[in-house]
Amino acid sequence: MKLSDIASVKTGLVLSRKQAKDKEKGIEYKLLNLKAVTNNCEINMNELIPYFAEEQLPLNYLTQAGDVIIKTSEPYTAVYINEQYSGIVIPSHFVIVRVDTAKADPEYITWYMNKDRIKKDFNMSCAGLLKQIKPTLVGETEINLPDLEKQKKVVRVYNLAAKELKLLDEIRMKKEQYYKALINKINRM
Repeated sequence: MKLSDIASVKTGLVLSRKQAKDKEKGIEYKLLNLKAVTNNCEINMNELIPYFAEEQLPLNYLTQAGDVIIKTSEPYTAVYINEQYSGIVIPSHFVIVRVDTAKADPEYITWYMNKDRIKKDFNMSCAGLLKQIKPTLVGETEINLPDLEKQKKVVRVYNLAAKELKLLDEIRMKKEQYYKALINKINRM
């Protein structure tokens, strides 16, 4: 089945259409940008930038819990939006996927869209230097969708693996700091 059979797939906001000409009179939002999306499929909240809109933005251009946001440029990272990431302006260089939760688990779709095979297909389907994908291409993605219970099992294992890998990375960095400090201490003796 195609992703568009189980979700709505749209592009984000073209920022210039709603941008306030005078920041003092504009409504301030946090804006998602490419730099804020990490390789770990998370949003670095410190990288969000301010955006001033001339009027209150429609909710469909703001992140909502349960959304899947996909970068339109390489490496086409998909991010699951939880409560922490809600209310952020989604610009047009992201695709917004709003999953019908009766049919699929949004976290499963996030995992699926981050598979190497999907990213390779996106890359092969793009022309030009920028290698940008369109919402129609994302919507046409074939999804092998098991029942919801199996989807939830995949998500649980994926989330546990991601936490473990993050912890291992932190341990590696701390060990690296420790050994540098130890070598420096020995060298000063």
